[in-house]
Amino acid sequence: MTHQDPHSHSADAVADHTPIEAQYVRQGRGGVRILWLLIVSAGTAAVLLLGMWLLSNGGFQSVNPDAGGRPADTAAYDGAAPPLPPA
Repeated sequence: MTHQDPHSHSADAVADHTPIEAQYVRQGRGGVRILWLLIVSAGTAAVLLLGMWLLSNGGFQSVNPDAGGRPADTAAYDGAAPPLPPA
């Protein structure tokens, strides 16, 4: 199996005024280099999001430190639930 240069194949088709197959004119190239770029960028984004969450999480906890901690807050839920009406 020989390697065909996509540029020369496309140039020949343009010179002959024939349609060019899509596989020869695609701009994106796959490969290990692109895979590593995707892995590194996804990992960096995950680390940055985790860091931002860890830094801002303390602010959410300090809004109301005893939310739901007083007996008056939970008194409405201590009794049994009212019966459901028949369908």
